[in-house]
Amino acid sequence: MTTTESLPSDIYAIADVHGRADLLEVMLGYIAGASSDHQSKPVVIFLGDLIDRGPYSPKVLDQVYSTLDLYPGSRLILGNHDFYLRELLRGALTHEDAVNWMDWGGVATVSAYSNRPVPDFENIAADIRRVFPHHADLLENALTFKEIGRFCFVHAGIRPGVQLANQSEYDLRWIRAGFLDHMDVFGHVVLHGHTITKSLRPEVYSNRIALDTGAYRTGRLSAAVIRRDELSHFVCTELTATGAIQVGEWRPD
Repeated sequence: MTTTESLPSDIYAIADVHGRADLLEVMLGYIAGASSDHQSKPVVIFLGDLIDRGPYSPKVLDQVYSTLDLYPGSRLILGNHDFYLRELLRGALTHEDAVNWMDWGGVATVSAYSNRPVPDFENIAADIRRVFPHHADLLENALTFKEIGRFCFVHAGIRPGVQLANQSEYDLRWIRAGFLDHMDVFGHVVLHGHTITKSLRPEVYSNRIALDTGAYRTGRLSAAVIRRDELSHFVCTELTATGAIQVGEWRPD
């Protein structure tokens, strides 16, 4: 576990980009500017679901790959949507998973990668591996969770009463019931995405911080900023009525 003394200056946790490379580009620009101002290198933790639904999934993976290279210690947590792409590239995508993936936004992703018709998955995968081999590497090196200080970074959540080391990968990527309605403390404060918040803004609870603000349909991408092992503030990049993207900071009460 990372100790408080060895914590990076700032940790940015970004949830559920879902193909919105435009929003992520502005977010990463904000992070670069803030780190320059503080003369420090941040750690960026992507909480998964980089792909699907939104229009620019391949570009998002390029952005994430470059960010992990730029900021040492940064990592990708594999989301349930990212899992399907990883399985496709492994040649291990089951028929059931393929059907579910296409129903849940995967058509946008495979169409952005390849002109081949769905369900020509074997050749679509070959196209991706040939043109974007680094995307396969990115997904293969993704984590299921990350502990830093008193925080746990995960895609969906954790199963109450189960040690982190014993959590199932399925729960870490998919859980809702049993986690979202759990009011007692966990061993860590859990930062997660996966479930769009009711307020469409980041939400802070006693035991977790919810960051999925539905970027693909709301035009709002959110990040939590952890500084010295405490939640400092949130950053949101947001599409305006004029089509511009604005960035703003928000501090919870």
